[in-house]
Amino acid sequence: MLLSIILLLAGAQSVFARCKCVPTDECWPSIDTWSALNSSVDGKLARNEPIAKPCYQGPGYSSELCQSISSNWTSNEYLAEFPIGYSYPLVESCPPVNATLAGYPQCDLGNYPVYSVKATTAADVAAGIKFARDHNVRLVIKNTGHDISQRSQGYGSLSIWIKSIQDGLHYHDRYVPGNGSCPSNWTGSAITVGGGYVWQDVYDFAATHGVIAVGGADPTVGVLGGFMQGGGHGPVSHFFGLGADQVLEYKVVLASGKLVTANACQYADLFTALRGGGGGTYGVVLSATIKAYPTRPVLGHNLDIVALNGNDDAVINATGNIMSKLPALSDAGYSGTAILTPYAGPLVYTHPFLNLLENNSTEALESAKDAMKRLILDDLLQHNGTSYLVLSTFTTYPTFHAYYSSTHHTTPGSNRPIMASRLFDKQTLESPKNNLTSLLETVTAQTVPNSTLWATLFNIVAGGKVLDPVPHTSMNPVWRRSHLLFQQIDVWPDNAGTEEIQQYRNDLTQIKLKAMKDMAPGMGTYLNEADPYDPDWRQDWFGVNYDWLASVKKKYDPENVFWCWRCVGNEGWEEVVGGAWFGPLCETGK
Repeated sequence: MLLSIILLLAGAQSVFARCKCVPTDECWPSIDTWSALNSSVDGKLARNEPIAKPCYQGPGYSSELCQSISSNWTSNEYLAEFPIGYSYPLVESCPPVNATLAGYPQCDLGNYPVYSVKATTAADVAAGIKFARDHNVRLVIKNTGHDISQRSQGYGSLSIWIKSIQDGLHYHDRYVPGNGSCPSNWTGSAITVGGGYVWQDVYDFAATHGVIAVGGADPTVGVLGGFMQGGGHGPVSHFFGLGADQVLEYKVVLASGKLVTANACQYADLFTALRGGGGGTYGVVLSATIKAYPTRPVLGHNLDIVALNGNDDAVINATGNIMSKLPALSDAGYSGTAILTPYAGPLVYTHPFLNLLENNSTEALESAKDAMKRLILDDLLQHNGTSYLVLSTFTTYPTFHAYYSSTHHTTPGSNRPIMASRLFDKQTLESPKNNLTSLLETVTAQTVPNSTLWATLFNIVAGGKVLDPVPHTSMNPVWRRSHLLFQQIDVWPDNAGTEEIQQYRNDLTQIKLKAMKDMAPGMGTYLNEADPYDPDWRQDWFGVNYDWLASVKKKYDPENVFWCWRCVGNEGWEEVVGGAWFGPLCETGK
């Protein structure tokens, strides 16, 4: 199989003017050349081997180690410890298998980087960038590898892995710009995140200082990478703005290798691009200083609507009704993610919403409860025990961290999830002309046959402060009029073949995403949680900002050292797959 793929790629590659060098090319750097890079980064260059290689007969085989790998294969925390650990790989080119069985698959790197610089300093990053530029090798940037669009993966590439940069978390009781020369209207608290930390690290650190940071719902997601640079939403973004809105300053290594400080006064265009314009394409961010807010008490509300006696339609109808009330619920101070899924058999709607209260007074608490009862519960409870069961619970917490620590937030890694999403504004959701139940029927009825592994998500993470424009930000402007990020996640079966997988992807794009677009025309989506096969991705992900972002990309990376799938400025190059899932990166001449 590997030989046939190589032949296909070689044939396809020959029609392009110029390609990045890959291991099968004569231009691929020699072992001595790679050794020189390794010396320049003090031995921090890794020649990557598939994580599950111990599961395969030959040198390094270990049934005991294979068992450990298999038991952790979907753990994002486990995968993040490897330079080629990815939560959502494009293809499983070396899955953990029982190697004693006949006909088990081959094991190779697939579209993963061949080498990785385990960077600990800016100099390491600069050395990796220079090597890739000088030797015409594809370059990718990785932190935790938590990207459903596979933008930190790349066949035949060199990866700069920033997870090992650990310059600490630093708390500023009162923010003062680093060089003192850039005035800021933010005089509150701030946290400097120096390196490859994840949100769990920052949440814990913030709690020790009695503050809240605006981060992701999943604690294993990296802080500095695609999350923050792509906009970033989470449990408290409704109350304080998107993750990118919080950034006061970045330290960035440019394509030239130069380390710069980007803020509203210097490298302001780069600073703006890195606040919403997507990661992996303008430079390598090594640290960020972000706003922090005094913690507040939380009212949590858990709601479950469980279909009885197979009455899934009743749950879909109830969910459509709730969907129309989400803008009002958001305006009343609720935030979080609701899920509709056939969990363990019957169709279930569930939401663990939170309301970040201004204070812990009885008045504030009862006002928040009354809003949930009036908007959602009063209608639902009238039908409790008929076609569905309703379970409703309010819980109070003294701080945001106490709330966050009380619930489970991680999701398993896998190469099988595919996602489509759309931002919805208040008018679309509340208009009686729009049949939201019909939309739900479309995205749920066309799911993978006989699969219970699908979910429809309702993220009320916008509205509130997200609606307020913030200077020097570049996320799709439709965020500023959105109340809901709507998502459909499908998972194809384990035994699905290539044609089946392609059909599932086509259905997601051509049926489900189209239904979302038809319901919410003129909107867009969140670029980190989107369908990478959306033919309108530039408009839907970046909106009117795309051309300006592309000009910033060209200014700071004129030689296209940085390139990633579905990133700003990727015109002129494409992956030549030649009938395979992946292939070399080549100029198109367009």
